[in-house]
Amino acid sequence: MNGPGSSIEKPDVRMIGDVHDARTDILTFSPEKEKRLVRKLDLWIMPLMMFTYTLQSYDKGIMRSASQFGFNEDLGLTVVIGHGANGAAITDDQRYSNAAMMFYIGYLVGMYPMMYLAQHHSVSRVISLATFFFWGAVVMSTAGCSNYAGIMVARFVLGLLESAVAPTFTVLVTFWWTRDEQALRTGLWYCCVGVATTISPLINWGLGHIKGPLYPWQPIFLVLGAITILWSFVLFFALPDDPYSTKRLSESERALAIQRLKRNNAGTITHKFDKSQCLEAFRDFKMYSCALIILLTGVPSGALGTFATIVINGFGYGHFESLALTCPIGAITALAILLVSYVTRKWADTRYLCIIVCALISIAGTLICWFGPRSNRGLLFAGIFLIAVQVASGGLAVSLAASNIAGHTTSPGPLYRAGFIGSFVCLCGVVVISGVTWVYLRRENAKRGAKSPATDGSQVPSIEENLTDMDNHAFRYVL
Repeated sequence: MNGPGSSIEKPDVRMIGDVHDARTDILTFSPEKEKRLVRKLDLWIMPLMMFTYTLQSYDKGIMRSASQFGFNEDLGLTVVIGHGANGAAITDDQRYSNAAMMFYIGYLVGMYPMMYLAQHHSVSRVISLATFFFWGAVVMSTAGCSNYAGIMVARFVLGLLESAVAPTFTVLVTFWWTRDEQALRTGLWYCCVGVATTISPLINWGLGHIKGPLYPWQPIFLVLGAITILWSFVLFFALPDDPYSTKRLSESERALAIQRLKRNNAGTITHKFDKSQCLEAFRDFKMYSCALIILLTGVPSGALGTFATIVINGFGYGHFESLALTCPIGAITALAILLVSYVTRKWADTRYLCIIVCALISIAGTLICWFGPRSNRGLLFAGIFLIAVQVASGGLAVSLAASNIAGHTTSPGPLYRAGFIGSFVCLCGVVVISGVTWVYLRRENAKRGAKSPATDGSQVPSIEENLTDMDNHAFRYVL
């Protein structure tokens, strides 16, 4: 790895000298050199982040595919509570829901300790060892679960370990790409949640048909867990921490990368905890806005990720059809994220508008699934398609959190109507919060422009001051 843990105490001393060098050499940086550097970063760091997030999303959703191979019945997650008039079994999937929920409880519990590790130690070490190596081990151990209690523990630990990936990736993007470039790059790794949903069902279908002494669902966990462990070693040696510590940049490339960091006007990179920045974060309206949007879009996203196969199965499709039909849902998700990332890159200050549009499209989908006739399977499936679009809203909220916060401490089967109603309410909340935040930040930009209209860079503070967006009045918010 390029950011050895033994050098953690050195960056704060080394940064000042490097920043000074970047300033003195700035006149030698041509647009061609910057394009070459950006291309190098895109071909080096972005594939690592994309494959990592694909694996993470794949592993997280394995339970969805395993449910089609007797996983729920073998572990007692589905309980027969009666029989209908035609003799068909009436089942209760509450235990399956609880197992799915335990992942997110683990995620919440693990957020602070994982962020503490990432703040004080090498990001690549935390991702590769503390997260992915042990993550893969837990995925493999899930194959050994034999009861409800075992899967509950495994899902909790899985959530705890995953809690570091998305937040550290969000910050990592700010270390290497400018604010104008960040939405597209965040979209590239975030869209891999859709890529995983597209490719995993058919792979899992094949793994579930391996003949042998194991239950059909066990090879799925064993193979994917082993791949995850192997990938952790790739991250250990290939994923860089920041421009200051990596050895894969020449001195001129390093100076240019640091100068680009200065252009972000978002403070510098430091492993020191700043109490004032932490307290400011709790007073920051934008933080709550982005967090709420991510949380509210996470409800329908989590429901799709965990229950899509079961819901489609409840529409009257068979096991293979239910798995196969989740593939286009993943494709729609990935394409929606990439499309809005391109739009926000092409036209400035359109991120909140895209969040609102995607949420409105998915609201239409929830209404179709809520009120649509159970006999019209095509219509219901189209509604699921539309609900998948809202995942792009969560991706944009992630990029806004990175771009707008400166400083670096911070029978026919069950109807499932309750899930669609909950998704509808959450997406309406996304529209309202996004609209209010857009108005607020637009007024804040106008107010700052009236106080400090200079655009020649004379009022831009140096990055080693590590000012937050509230302290830095030259900072402008991305809309």
